[in-house]
Amino acid sequence: MNQQSFSPFFEIIEDIKKLCEQRRTGTIFLVSDNNRMAQVFLDNGDIASILCRGQRGQDALSSLSNMQSARLRFDESIKIASSRDGLSNQTIFETLMQAAGKLSGVTSDVIQRAAPTAAAAPVASPAAGFSINAETKKIVQSALTVYIGPIAEIVCDDYFDKATNLRGLIEQLAGEIPNEESANQFRAGLLKQLRIGN
Repeated sequence: MNQQSFSPFFEIIEDIKKLCEQRRTGTIFLVSDNNRMAQVFLDNGDIASILCRGQRGQDALSSLSNMQSARLRFDESIKIASSRDGLSNQTIFETLMQAAGKLSGVTSDVIQRAAPTAAAAPVASPAAGFSINAETKKIVQSALTVYIGPIAEIVCDDYFDKATNLRGLIEQLAGEIPNEESANQFRAGLLKQLRIGN
């Protein structure tokens, strides 16, 4: 996979704005530098719904506002959910820009004028001697893709780099699945498939 670097969140906001201005329809997948996932559903340029950390609407927007840097992937083949959050694009962008300004220590008008280079986020080192073989990585990624779609590739890559044990990795990835029942199915299926005892 072509490893995409993290961008400062105010740059991500600008990317989302551009997709809205282009009247695009599809799903924006975001993965933050601390391995949090969000989905932003676009319908002809309108932000129909936000999903972040198992939350929707205003709660999801609040969680999304805490991201400092992220990776973005847009997929037009994944259309929006039928429900809408009722938040306007203007409200969403104002909230995100204010949060981005507070997190970076500058005002939102400065952020809008210039995008300074952000320092790379520190990466946690995996435990000495622990590594995941390619076959196990493929099994884990395939299992997660069933529940969160193509963004699983990015999410897994980030967690694989920081994993200290296989059971912990599965638990962390299960936390990225918004639906609790689906998260439990993912966890149980992988523990069984990889023969990890309870």
